Amino acid sequence: MKKLIILFLFILPWLANAQDSTFVRIELKQGSPVEGVLKHQNDKSISVELPGTGLLTIPWESVQSVSRLEKANQNRWANPHPNRYFFGPSAIPLKKGDKYYQNAYFLLNSIQIGLNDHLSVGGGVLVPFALFLTPKIGYQVAPKLHLGGGVLFATSLIRDLNFGVGALYGSMTYGTHEHNLTVNLGLGAVKENTGLGTSDYTWKFANKPMLTLSGMTRISKRVMLMSENWIFNVTSVNYDDGTGQFVNRVSNYEGIFSAGVRILGRKTAFDVGFLTPTGAQAAIPYLAYNMRF
Repeated sequence: MKKLIILFLFILPWLANAQDSTFVRIELKQGSPVEGVLKHQNDKSISVELPGTGLLTIPWESVQSVSRLEKANQNRWANPHPNRYFFGPSAIPLKKGDKYYQNAYFLLNSIQIGLNDHLSVGGGVLVPFALFLTPKIGYQVAPKLHLGGGVLFATSLIRDLNFGVGALYGSMTYGTHEHNLTVNLGLGAVKENTGLGTSDYTWKFANKPMLTLSGMTRISKRVMLMSENWIFNVTSVNYDDGTGQFVNRVSNYEGIFSAGVRILGRKTAFDVGFLTPTGAQAAIPYLAYNMRF
């Protein structure tokens, strides 16, 4: 599976450039983006033919950016979920007022809300174990390039569990809403026992960075191929079996690799895929429901 994921990520940039010169996506300064056939543009406005709606003329002062997409399909709608892969984010931000809900495995529930065109806040709960927060920022700095970052913080809902993880990351996404690649690079932290037989816990940042490499590409009206891959450093503490004395710390990189499809609706989507942790002998099925409103 890992070889297929690597091959998939290599062809994504080619797919991202396989664009047609007549079908465009218009990002608005306020409101949801629109897609249609480019009909006319001048120094005052741009006009597009929208599937099933008709001609729409938009003044340039209302436009944030225009990107070219593949050949028009009169029955196709824009990708409603370019902001997130299976779980990890892209650098493409939500628009002001947009909301994003996800349920994975019927236990993991999350929501993200656009406060403006660049900043969103969100969070969720892993029933009944953990609560997490996910503020995020993103900017389009070039026609096919977004930069951003965010914070992931999770803590236990169970008082005596003493669980806590966090990450501070930067994000870069290349491509369009339909075909893109994202690299997230960050530094993680965990809440761990201070040792020496105590019951005290403290936050400790990792010594080495963590990385995610993700991509999505739309292959039809309703189907999008998707991959999300996490690479992180794990430290193991070894003790002598006889004396219980500390021996050493060993750190190495491990990962969780995934591939699957996103079945698209106009506002909703279903994710179906497989996760493969490093060293696992079998893949773990993944299922999630997404809704934008």
